[in-house]
Amino acid sequence: MTVVRQLVLLLIMSTVDVLGVLPKVRQQEIAEITPTIATQGKTFGNNEELYAAGHAIDKDLSTKAVTTTDNGAGWLKLKLDKTYFIHKVVIYYRFYNNWYYPSEGCAESKVNFMACVDRNNNVDVSVYQGEVKQKSCGTLQLTYGLEQSDQIYTLLCNIEGDTLILSKNTGVIAVYEVAVTMTEREEEIGEITSTSVTQGNTITNSKGTYLAAHAIDKDLSTAAATRTDNDGGWLKLEFDKTYFIHKVVIYYRFYNNWYNPRVWCAQSVANFKTCVDNENNVDVSVYQGEVQQKSCETLQLTYGLEQSDQIYTLLCDTEGDTLILSKNTGNIFVFEVAVTKTECESFDTTKFPGLEDLSPELPVFPGTILTVKCEKPARFAIISGDKTLTCVQGSTFGFSLIPKCALVGKCKTLF
Repeated sequence: MTVVRQLVLLLIMSTVDVLGVLPKVRQQEIAEITPTIATQGKTFGNNEELYAAGHAIDKDLSTKAVTTTDNGAGWLKLKLDKTYFIHKVVIYYRFYNNWYYPSEGCAESKVNFMACVDRNNNVDVSVYQGEVKQKSCGTLQLTYGLEQSDQIYTLLCNIEGDTLILSKNTGVIAVYEVAVTMTEREEEIGEITSTSVTQGNTITNSKGTYLAAHAIDKDLSTAAATRTDNDGGWLKLEFDKTYFIHKVVIYYRFYNNWYNPRVWCAQSVANFKTCVDNENNVDVSVYQGEVQQKSCETLQLTYGLEQSDQIYTLLCDTEGDTLILSKNTGNIFVFEVAVTKTECESFDTTKFPGLEDLSPELPVFPGTILTVKCEKPARFAIISGDKTLTCVQGSTFGFSLIPKCALVGKCKTLF
């Protein structure tokens, strides 16, 4: 290696290690996936302590992964523990609190900084399934911006895969951190956590096993599926106690881009419609123990191909401790099932002079008959409907909390 090339490479790789107060640990991304291993073509200078591939995933902003590109070595590979629906990749390039630092080549002047950017630029970021490339998320286009915000880059992928590879043919690949995120649904307001989820006949095929647990793992890259033969057409979610179940939100097939050549149901519109027809008309019911309380609705799937077309909300508004999805023919196939509750606050008689609460159990649900006794003459306003009630000392009466959680508004004694 010539002296000139050595000097150029040193200029390329010079960075700031201590500069004022550097945030040492980066913030974890929402729904971030932790790679199982990081490897690269040829660690710069064979210095694993300073430039190892593992530095790209250690969340430490004072370390970096660096590989040269000669002899086909220009790659950094992050292997995941399984196939995910990869949403985005966030890359931290050079993380300076103050970019200028007189003893570091790339930070000695703006000209040097631009030279380093040019040599580290144009890195392809792609998702792979095994050794097969699924999609290029984009080419990393570094800028000459000198602020922290200018050195953090986000590339959208929205494709399934189990590996991420950064690659280029010339120059050097140098990154401080690479964060990979999956598509994870947001938790619903008032969502109930299931204590157990089971199904009849779990489907297994070349794509994997569609476990019942996948229906509640909040991971939109996994699905639960069961066949309906031999009375197997059911998916059951059990809760820790009785709740007033308000609604059920079902994610059917969650594609950011509905077309996917690896999935038969997403290879064509005709295939998609066939799958919808086979997995349609699922009854969604609330149970108390083994007794059906109410059918919330029959899931009516559509042929819409957008994300919004694949999310279904069914209203239940009844008490129960179990939710069951069932049908007699075809298959049941869901990515996620979210169940929400509605619960009233406890009826606090201390806030209302002259009242004695005679209700058997608190908190109460909408529709519960609340019985109260007047210890003193009093007048009340019921929030739902703004109805006014007057009672005399020693009398009792009941009122129903319909249509919403509404308790006594204001109590005025009459003496």
